[in-house]
Amino acid sequence: MAKKKKFAGKETKLARLPLTQALTSQAEGGATLSPPRPSLSLLASEPLTWDEVSAGRGGPLAAAFFFLVRELSDLRLAVQSSPGPAEANHRIYLPDRVPQPPGIMQALRQARQSLQDLQTQLSHL
Repeated sequence: MAKKKKFAGKETKLARLPLTQALTSQAEGGATLSPPRPSLSLLASEPLTWDEVSAGRGGPLAAAFFFLVRELSDLRLAVQSSPGPAEANHRIYLPDRVPQPPGIMQALRQARQSLQDLQTQLSHL
């Protein structure tokens, strides 16, 4: 009982936490907390299209993957074609939808390995 009297009327560290304050206000009949709106990300159930990713949706991982695919298709075109300028058709190398994060990570690892192999081959020329 002595501890109850000791803390009576005093604000504790626990009482200052945002969660405690929100629960207290909700218990007192205050405003109810609305759940946060889900953000659009690659973790959504519907995969994003490439047009959506190029418009800025999908987060930094999808944007990095999209940029890498474009750069690699330009590099492949430059290596395979004649020295004349040409426009790369990025759609040749793109699946219909942006892969989910595990697929993107696997593709990035494969791209890194392929570029390392290419560097090794070019160094022997």
